[in-house]
Amino acid sequence: MTPAAFRISAHGAIRGSLGRTRVARAFTLVELLVVIAIIGTLVGLLLPAVQAAREAARRMQCSNNLKQVGLALLNFHEAKKRFPPGVNLPVGTSSGMLFPSNALYTSGKMGQPPFPGQWGSWLMYTFAMLEEGNLAAQLNFTTREYGNCNGPTSLGATNVSVFVCPSDYVPKNPITYVTGGTTYYLGINSYIANAGSRSWYYPNATCDGVFQVNSNVKLKDLLDGTSQTVLVGERNSFEPNWVVSGEQKLPNMRGWAWSNFNAIQDVLGSAWVPVNYRVPSMVTASSTAATDDRQNAFGSQHPGGANMVFADGSVRLVTLVDTADLPVLQKIMRPNDGQPGGVE
Repeated sequence: MTPAAFRISAHGAIRGSLGRTRVARAFTLVELLVVIAIIGTLVGLLLPAVQAAREAARRMQCSNNLKQVGLALLNFHEAKKRFPPGVNLPVGTSSGMLFPSNALYTSGKMGQPPFPGQWGSWLMYTFAMLEEGNLAAQLNFTTREYGNCNGPTSLGATNVSVFVCPSDYVPKNPITYVTGGTTYYLGINSYIANAGSRSWYYPNATCDGVFQVNSNVKLKDLLDGTSQTVLVGERNSFEPNWVVSGEQKLPNMRGWAWSNFNAIQDVLGSAWVPVNYRVPSMVTASSTAATDDRQNAFGSQHPGGANMVFADGSVRLVTLVDTADLPVLQKIMRPNDGQPGGVE
């Protein structure tokens, strides 16, 4: 039959020369719903895979950040023959200083600053080793407390990407902090240095880690081995059970560029509670024991644990998330207690 043998009727049917009519068949509603269901199922299967791939990429970036930070600390040690102090504070009676009457000072757990007359954090002291030499050269280490953070374009408000995990809770960077009627601007950090078993609340600090106020630790002091001693790890800055100003988050400043005795809570971490510890019940104030414990807990938004860089330069995901894991976690924070943690 030739093409001319067909003609289209007024109702859209195709009529052949033999008079038979073939009606063009459309999808039924049931078939359409089945197709939509199949597409929905495929999207549902694909989305978790896409999200997992994105998280894997973020975790890898975080691991690379910590690798750079660890190498910077080791390069600092190579140059200075010691690690930088966790927080460097002059000893004196002015605001923010390490008071001579402080029990941690009189007991010898905290001493004179390695950098006399300076105010700084371990993050500030690593800039020169992180290809941030220009920023390091401009920082004022002689200004007290918030001196580098006086405005939105101040040095202390700088977003230093290597200090921020891409999976961390970052509503904005820099963040603001108001005290004494003055607003300060602080670039945030997702990483905290190992201060041992307990770093905050500071009167209870154990001072048995690698970094603390006016610490002066050397590689030779890590008697348990560099592969079993943490230098720096992640802190998860999102806390659903801690509400401040209507936000469910960890309400700390997280600023890398301010230095006084209270900066311990922002730049140092410890193993008083397990990795990924949560405040156990809803709180709105920061004076409870639960929030004190949470301030300096290691943790992350990565599934299963938190990335940490060890003193041998290796980065590992530490999965010690249960209370039963605390003894092992504390072993890898205490560098010379004679009890290597045995973390793979």
